[in-house]
Amino acid sequence: MQIYLYLVSYCILIIGISIYLSRSSTKEDFLIGGRNRSGWAILFSKFAGAIGVSTLITYTGYAYKFGWGLFAMSIGSVIGYLLFAFWAAPKIKGLSLKGNFYTQGDLPAFVTNNTTTSLITNIITVVVQFFWILLSLAGGAKVIEYFGLFSYDISLIITASVVLIYVLFSGFKAVIITDIIQAVIIIIFLCLLLFNMFDLNDFTTIISTKPSESVQIGSILGLTLYGGLSVFGLADRYQLCYAAKDIKSLKKGLGLAIIPVLFIAFLLLLVGLYVYQQNAGLDPDMVFIYAMQNLVSTSWLPILLVLFFAGLMSTADTSVFAVSSHLIYQSSEKRKVLLLRYTTVITIIIAFIIAHFWKSIVDITIVGAALRMTLSVAMIYVIRNKKNSGRFIASALGGVTGLIIGLVIFGPKPTIAITVLLGSLLGLIYRSK
Repeated sequence: MQIYLYLVSYCILIIGISIYLSRSSTKEDFLIGGRNRSGWAILFSKFAGAIGVSTLITYTGYAYKFGWGLFAMSIGSVIGYLLFAFWAAPKIKGLSLKGNFYTQGDLPAFVTNNTTTSLITNIITVVVQFFWILLSLAGGAKVIEYFGLFSYDISLIITASVVLIYVLFSGFKAVIITDIIQAVIIIIFLCLLLFNMFDLNDFTTIISTKPSESVQIGSILGLTLYGGLSVFGLADRYQLCYAAKDIKSLKKGLGLAIIPVLFIAFLLLLVGLYVYQQNAGLDPDMVFIYAMQNLVSTSWLPILLVLFFAGLMSTADTSVFAVSSHLIYQSSEKRKVLLLRYTTVITIIIAFIIAHFWKSIVDITIVGAALRMTLSVAMIYVIRNKKNSGRFIASALGGVTGLIIGLVIFGPKPTIAITVLLGSLLGLIYRSK
């Protein structure tokens, strides 16, 4: 009974906050957070959007397999965060103040003075973000089902319903505010679970543990390339830029967001190394689940359940809003809020149906990761204030073509990121008049 009480309390809190926010929200609050979000709000929203259930599993698996090599593999993320925060974000914010942007496609349309660039960008963005809705819903539901806490379908229904309700009430403002709460829950609850898992006296032994496998330079270079580029292809980063109060707040929020991400990575490093001490023969993908099942007292399951749902919702809501807002970008100003609510309902229903049948998290993750890179080179091109629409379009379509070719040749494997990047770069050769 206690486990359900924790979850119900969490859901009521999230929904209650969104209802309260809706009472004083304006159209701009709903559509883009009022364009007055503080640095701290940007920080926690960026962090919460980056840490989902799949992150907990992946980082712990890397730590179990490579130990401290986990941080060598995270170099790309650090580079990507800092490059976007201190180089790209100020430029994006400055341009958005001139053009009153709402979607990712508004930026290239403004710079190139070509509306086709906006259409192509937003179509690709919808596909990219939809994959991350599927990953959030399917990945989180599978983990919760594995623990026997809820069935897969019940987990999907709970998550989709709660996200739908609070996005419908308060839009992007709710996404940002609830991200703050979810970020705090993720950090505090993960710390509590680690405190229950092992004695602090074992800390020195744990951090000195060395798994048998070392990370290869190729993996480091590949992930560095991916981490540095993929951040430029995601719509939520651009929408956070538009929502920020000013450039100073934006740089502070996005720049400092890497600190809690690295802190979570360190906590998961401890989990991975501790599990390696206990059992060195596990599948890395099962390490986090093994730790929570075998090394944490069952009395802590309510905390674990809320942690899972917080991680699941913090990534799902961002992607849901991104898909919905980009689908209605051409609608009239008066009808944007109403249409966004309709598309939110449709988006979540479609995602629920697909996630019900397509449960292959590995395939979804790999294809989704490659999709994140399709727009990266093209977006960097316009952030540099380059105005040739032909090069932008060719680079974006080149990335998509590279993805399709990669899928045909290699299937859903990490290698397809190379064909995506090559296609994007080759597209820049073309230049329209």
